[in-house]
Amino acid sequence: MSLLVAEHLSRKLRHGGMLLDDITLTVEPGEILTIEGENGAGKTVLLKALLGLTDSTGTLTISGHPFRLGQAYPLKAGILIENPSLINDFTAFQNLKLLATLIPGVTDEEINTVLRELSLDPRSKTRAKDFSLGMREKLGIAQALMGHQPLIVLDEPTNALDEDSKTTLAALVRTYRNLGSTFVIASHDREFIEAVTTRRVKMKEGHLIEQQVA
Repeated sequence: MSLLVAEHLSRKLRHGGMLLDDITLTVEPGEILTIEGENGAGKTVLLKALLGLTDSTGTLTISGHPFRLGQAYPLKAGILIENPSLINDFTAFQNLKLLATLIPGVTDEEINTVLRELSLDPRSKTRAKDFSLGMREKLGIAQALMGHQPLIVLDEPTNALDEDSKTTLAALVRTYRNLGSTFVIASHDREFIEAVTTRRVKMKEGHLIEQQVA
């Protein structure tokens, strides 16, 4: 059974343009689906539509269950879309500890582990407001990875990361996939895409223009 099935997803702008234009796409369990395209191609809007976070026409089926906007999302997901949602007066550990109250079973040790995996010190007293852009991005990625959710959705996760951090992230994506997570990743970073993808699609002006197996 497919994890996600989107059929004929469309979203119009008020003036008549299309943010999404008749997109049909499946996400299979255990794959790393990458969505490639330049800024403005519609990648972020598509991620939000797949997660039920924005209104669109068409149909969305999640783990065999038809889904409509306003319903409870029937699949646990780790999400990083656009800028990370951080509490600026909290440390990295405190930010993840607060999020962990919404994810049953996450321990302090798991929080420490995911921070270390992304080269963030769980003992640091530095508050998020004093983080560099790269550190903020890493903490947002840690939020999405925490709990090893069945679905992990990342939007331009290599923004603000240096080359070593990109390599680390690629290895983590492959590791978490081996632990059972399915990934949907939007990116215009071709080197990162080629390092992680099992299937890639390309978008332009709200359309899917190409689909291929890695």
